[in-house]
Amino acid sequence: MTVTLEILHPSVRLSLGDWPQVDAKALPEADRAVFQLRSGAVEAYAQGRALTDIETTLGVHRGTVLRMVSRAQKPHHDGRLWGFRALVPRARVEPYRRVAAPQVLTHTKAGNAGAFDQLLQRYPRLYQQLRNELTERRVTLRPSGDGSRLHNVKGAIARFHATCRALGLGATDYPFNQKDRAVRSVGRLLLAWLEDDCSLALRASGARFKPSSALRHTERAALRAYDTVEFDAHKLDLRLKVILERDPLGGEHVVEMERIWLLAIIDVATRCVLGWHLSLSRECNRFDAIETMKRALLPMHRPELTLPGLQLLSTGGFVTQTFEQTAYACWRQIRLDNARAHLATTSLDVVCETLGCTADFGPTYQPDDRPFVERFFGSMTTTLARRLPGGIDPANLKLAVKRLRDPKDSLQLLVTAQELEELLAMTIWNYHGTPHAGLGGLTPLEAMHQQLAGIRTEPISLRRLHPTLRKHPQLLHDPVLCRVRGNLARGERAHISYLHVRYTSDQLTRRPSLLGEHLRVHVDPTDLRTVLATTADGEILEPLLASGAWRTERHSQWLRQAFYKAKRQRELNFAMGEDPIEAFLLLRKREATKRKRAANDVARVQHERVRQIKSAPTHDPVSDSTSIGNSLPEVLAAQLPIDPVKPRKLRIEPGQVY
Repeated sequence: MTVTLEILHPSVRLSLGDWPQVDAKALPEADRAVFQLRSGAVEAYAQGRALTDIETTLGVHRGTVLRMVSRAQKPHHDGRLWGFRALVPRARVEPYRRVAAPQVLTHTKAGNAGAFDQLLQRYPRLYQQLRNELTERRVTLRPSGDGSRLHNVKGAIARFHATCRALGLGATDYPFNQKDRAVRSVGRLLLAWLEDDCSLALRASGARFKPSSALRHTERAALRAYDTVEFDAHKLDLRLKVILERDPLGGEHVVEMERIWLLAIIDVATRCVLGWHLSLSRECNRFDAIETMKRALLPMHRPELTLPGLQLLSTGGFVTQTFEQTAYACWRQIRLDNARAHLATTSLDVVCETLGCTADFGPTYQPDDRPFVERFFGSMTTTLARRLPGGIDPANLKLAVKRLRDPKDSLQLLVTAQELEELLAMTIWNYHGTPHAGLGGLTPLEAMHQQLAGIRTEPISLRRLHPTLRKHPQLLHDPVLCRVRGNLARGERAHISYLHVRYTSDQLTRRPSLLGEHLRVHVDPTDLRTVLATTADGEILEPLLASGAWRTERHSQWLRQAFYKAKRQRELNFAMGEDPIEAFLLLRKREATKRKRAANDVARVQHERVRQIKSAPTHDPVSDSTSIGNSLPEVLAAQLPIDPVKPRKLRIEPGQVY
């Protein structure tokens, strides 16, 4: 019940319903009687009784009633009012403030109450220094028996005294004119700060704690599908092998890889994994982050299982494969950490401008701020990574270290990156069809179906990717300005250069007006056989094709950069007409037996070739741009002449280059 009335001024209102309560039974008997008398007087005053009547009937002076009301309305350090807590006898609503100068006490310790706080108020530098002793963990908190104890306090006191001398305090000034020189006051203040601030105490002890954002209630927006997603990268504790070559008898020459990363985007409301990506690089970069987002937007297909014993659940599936309306669907908010790959300008442009969503950057090294994607990584670790022959279990580190140091440890039982990707696709497929405890026993796909169909809730409206971006996913990446080069007088047709390779097309060669202009070139980092170029007016040209051997085989931006880096360092004996990818692969195979990083490079090349084989039947940018595709034999057969072939004299006009 809330009662309001005038206290001292008509604009001041008293609301007892908002006051924190006190359990009077927990107080001593003498204090309980005083508290009940004070609270009864304040409640009577709140009900409108006159101060004279309260003083006559209850025996509480009118000045005491007004003083209790004033004390109860002061703010408490917990963010609320003092309320009825201020009516408890001997409750200190405000800290003691010393006004008089400190006395010289060289033979006793008592008589200077509040002198230390007075010193900190006069010199804020001392206050900040003592605060930094805890925040920078120069003073730590360690367990001692049933309690805790401060360590390195002597060093903090020595630095405190040095700062006092630097401020001009001498032997006749506080704290140097005291018997203990404020040593106990420093210790009590540091311990009081730790007792009042749990996060500061856990930081001083080196323990990990949950941030305040992890303790907040689930936002209403997080209850809707495609509203809030979480994105993160996780390094798999897994040993993988790379097959360098196979002998005619079926034997394998294998080496061990360095590391592998798993990047994933998960929907908070339904726990569905919208997209994932395996990165074989030493560290994740912005291209891996954008590739994961692109896979979460583009449609997925049923995985093809080649390993024996694998089985897909009938209740499982991928989101875009099961619900076609979710293809190219965008989310409203994405939660990320402060990794440099996420903070890159390219990544932020894709997240904020191209997809039109907001980015929520939480604190680093605190996975509780993104609990759902971290829990998914934990499930993948326990259900997949640690069950493989090369899985490393932290609970048995001695055995893992022994296996890593054993020179006779066989690598034949380890899996390859291609096999791991197949196992991961099957695991995520089955994960979507497995009941989830966080969804009340529903599977992630069933939860997504309820959101899309509007079962027990309003159906969601999806915001989809722009049609231009669907047709040209390369536009998700930031453009690179490339100048159109060529010379009509010398017969040199228009072209651009990107990463040491020329790109051109029939449309570009027929546009001599573009010579000298700069094109905005959008590149797919996973396939550099073609690039997408737009003019300054925004016109999208037909895909530009790479020249030479770089057009025949799919390769990534990393592979071309690594090839030319090795060439600059004179590690490659590469001649014109040779396959550059094969030359680079042979170089890394020779180094893979000694360097795990070289083994990772071999695995990345093999991984890209497997992806090329899997994506060739559905989409081939080179064949699409040249309109040949899979019908190349039929086209060539239709062009074969029937009559006898007669030679014809070939003449090349001056100034033309073929």
